[in-house]
Order: sequence, then structure tokens, then C-alpha cells
Amino acid sequence: MSRYRRASLGSESGYVPGEQPPDGAHWIKLNTNESPLPPSPRVGPAVNDAVASLHRYPHPQGEPLRSALARHHGLSPESVVLGNGADQVLESCFRAFADPGDAVVLTQPTYSLLSLLARLSGARVVTVPLDDGGSIPEAFATAPGVMRLLCNPNSPTGSWAPPADVAGALAGVHSVVVIDEAYCDFAPESCVPLLAGHPNWLVVRTFAKSYGLAGLRVGYALGHPDLIADVAAVIETYPVDRLALAAAGAALADQAHHARIVEMVVSEREPLAAALRGAGWDVIPSQGNSVLGRPLGGDAAGVLIELRQQGILVRRFPDGDHGDRLRISIGTPEQNRALLAALGIGV
Repeated sequence: MSRYRRASLGSESGYVPGEQPPDGAHWIKLNTNESPLPPSPRVGPAVNDAVASLHRYPHPQGEPLRSALARHHGLSPESVVLGNGADQVLESCFRAFADPGDAVVLTQPTYSLLSLLARLSGARVVTVPLDDGGSIPEAFATAPGVMRLLCNPNSPTGSWAPPADVAGALAGVHSVVVIDEAYCDFAPESCVPLLAGHPNWLVVRTFAKSYGLAGLRVGYALGHPDLIADVAAVIETYPVDRLALAAAGAALADQAHHARIVEMVVSEREPLAAALRGAGWDVIPSQGNSVLGRPLGGDAAGVLIELRQQGILVRRFPDGDHGDRLRISIGTPEQNRALLAALGIGV
């Protein structure tokens, strides 16, 4: 850290991503909640076709993808804003709705990037404890704040609250509510159908997980056109490049492949959790594309090292209430069996 760093940032480092080994290395990578399958076979040709136009800027609002997403969700194009990954969309929400010194309300636990974005914007963080069942505590709605951010399903636990419960818990809230649905395609329902009745809500989605496009940064928000215009006003110029727009458009058009990714994750999730529980792990029920579990004996750090020595990457969050747990992304059936074998768990 240099002596020039803004004092408000403190001495902490920025967001720490999961380990990314070199491409081609022989790892079983279950640490960053990526898709177990590659993207739609339509993506490659679409990207190749887009190369010829790289001397031109992309459409500033991300057309034709923006209109395709509007049709997909049954909304108008003015209700959609695109960003360079969901992270940029979330960062733009802080730019649009939180002045320095304003309070924003987060759950604990939550996506670890959110507190960093708050510090970058100069906002104050109000933290509300969230139980592992996914229910939304009353304090999340009543704590003073200009914006509330809810990951549903939660990151890193995978716990989930049904949209009707979200609406009930937030019925009296008049501040902006940002619902991060990065993992929602693996859950039973989305909050998107409730947007019409909640003009202060934004739902943020990504192509990284259930569309297999983590390597291309494409995220978006859905909401009332006035809120969307606020986010669009502060997001960077040309936020999504031509290749990413082409890839995401092709992936969105191939809903059959998207369904295969979701089906694999959902069908593998509970058997993996059940096998871990059978071996004495305490596993939180998940509606995401990962499970968060405490190994028998609680030595999460030791188990992480042992797995890494066998070429298997999982993730531990040492800070907070879940430092004794490991988050394990749902892999292919073969990868999940290899994980269990490395743990000495018979299947």
C-alpha cells in the first residue's frame, strides 16, 4: 500500500477472486461457481462473425442484446441496462444511488464485493445478520439506508427466499432495493415478475453462471425505466464489447443448451450435498450452483489444502461467520465423484 491511497479505503486489499490456474492446467476447478459445461455451440460462430466489425464501436446501449433480453423477460428495452459483467452493474448502482456518507444496507453474509463497492463510493455500510435458511430479517427492511442489496440466492451460502417472501419482507421499503440474482436460474423462481409492482426494485443478472460465459463479462439490470436510466447515466461508455454482445445473444437464443446447464447443476447439487452430509459434513441447503459445508471436525483450511494437493480447487472465506466451511461449486458428475473420492467418501 502506498502513502497516496485514499484514507477512506483503509489498508485492506481489493476484492480477492478465487484462484484461476493457467488454462490447460489439469485441475478440477470447483472454486469459482463457473458453469460445469462450456457455452452453447452457437457462441463460437457468433463471435467469429463479430470480429469483422471490431473497427466499429459497439452499440452504446448494447443492442441487439438489450432488446432480446427485454423480450426474454417480457419487459420494454428501456427496462434493461447492460454492463461489463454484473459487477459493473452493481458498482453503477452505488454511483447512481449512494452519495458519500449515505447508508447502504447489506446482509451478513453476502457477496464480498459489495462492501468494497460501498467503500469505493464512500457509502456507510449497515449490516444485518442473515440466517442460513434464507429468510429476510425485519431489520433489513427497517434499517435506515438509501439502498438495500440482497443476493438471492445468497452468496456464499446458497440460501434462497421465495419472491413472495421478499416482497412481503420489503413491503414498507421506499429506498432502492437491488436484488442480485446471479444464481437465480438454479432456484425455483425469480423476482423479475414482481418488478411491475415494485418501481424501486432492480434485479441484476449475469451470463457468467447458467449461460457458461464467465470468460466474457456480460451482466444486466432490469427494473423501472426511471431507475434503469439512473444506472445508465453513470455506467461507462460502451460497457459491453461487440464480441461479448454477440456471444451473449447467441447463448440467450439457445435456451435448450441453457436448460442443460441448469439441469446438470440442479440434478447434481442435492446428491453431492447428501453425500457430504452422510460423511458428517454440515451443509447449508442451497438453491445456487454450489454448496457451503463444514467438514467433520471443522478443519476447512486443512481440507482445502489436502484437496489442492490432489488437484481439486474449492473455496474458503476465512473472514466472517463461515471460515470453518468450504464452498464447493457443482461440477460435472465425473468431477463431483472425483471430489468425493478425494475426500474418502464413497458414492
